[in-house]
Amino acid sequence: MNIQELRKEIDSINDEMLKLFIKRMEISYLIGKEKAKEGKGVLDRKREEEVLEYVVANSPQNIQNYSIEFFRHIMNLSKQYQEEYK
Repeated sequence: MNIQELRKEIDSINDEMLKLFIKRMEISYLIGKEKAKEGKGVLDRKREEEVLEYVVANSPQNIQNYSIEFFRHIMNLSKQYQEEYK
């Protein structure tokens, strides 16, 4: 594959990732609303640890650190979104 074909593939992946990110943020918003109803805070350390354990177990070793960072960032954005719109 040449660089143009590879970039086209990246664009397709970016499109899928954006759709999934939007869906994740919508669900995160709903979770935030449920937490607020139950009087719970936004942070759920146990859940975050579970997610990161899953990420480590299911990522190739050579990109585990990047995968962890990626998911930490997504979880931080979700918490910010929940705080902003609770």
